[in-house]
Amino acid sequence: MLFLTHCAYMIIIMETEHDNLDGSEIGLPLYEQIKQRILTALAQGYWRSGEVIPSENDLAEFYQVSQGTVRKAIDDLVAQHLLIRRHGSGTFVATHLEEQSKYRFLHLANAQGKFEDSQNRILLCSHQKAPAIIYQSFDLGPNDIFVHIRRLMSFKNRPVVLEEIWLPLPLFDSLNLELLASWKGTMYGLFENHFATHMVRAHEKITAELPNEITIEYLEISPSTPILNIFRIAYTYNNRPVEVRQAQYLTMDYHYQNELN
Repeated sequence: MLFLTHCAYMIIIMETEHDNLDGSEIGLPLYEQIKQRILTALAQGYWRSGEVIPSENDLAEFYQVSQGTVRKAIDDLVAQHLLIRRHGSGTFVATHLEEQSKYRFLHLANAQGKFEDSQNRILLCSHQKAPAIIYQSFDLGPNDIFVHIRRLMSFKNRPVVLEEIWLPLPLFDSLNLELLASWKGTMYGLFENHFATHMVRAHEKITAELPNEITIEYLEISPSTPILNIFRIAYTYNNRPVEVRQAQYLTMDYHYQNELN
């Protein structure tokens, strides 16, 4: 009996059930075309978070290109933290369940420039309509319903961050307070593990503001205390928005830290 590895089986599925070409690759360098095809396979779940993808040789044979072209495409995806190379084991789909991804989307550092573990408390989780700016981010209608999460993040038992999180239904329709309270990892790890939604990048706008009434209450600050307001849109594969998060940061003992390469 012929035995097929998991990777070879997934290539057969891709070949028989899905055509990766959609016209958007025309005019791109060859390695970029292969990169887009791999991204399409990731978006459609042919390889899930944490799984190994086929070898460069197998992908080169499947896409009918050189191994060097495949390697250059994978190099780009590794640099973007979408794939992870492990010496002697292969190339894996990146996952938020790994320790190294813990602070990837949290840029709040202490005075020494170190990231600290937070104590998180979910204040509410409900299904409801959202503010107008949320609908604009998703290009949805005024009657669409979202999952709304309010989370308080404390460091050394001092409240520092208040977050308002909006997620579209029906993608997250089974998300509830009990599940959020029982999950021990990062929230993006939860989205990946329970809803097969992997956050790959985010766009943020940062402004200095005075706190609103809810922030004053939960961060235990005065109305004249300045805060950083961070408005984030997070995307999964193929630039599809799947989360809007508005967070208010108290930065007396912490600062927003980002490294640019």
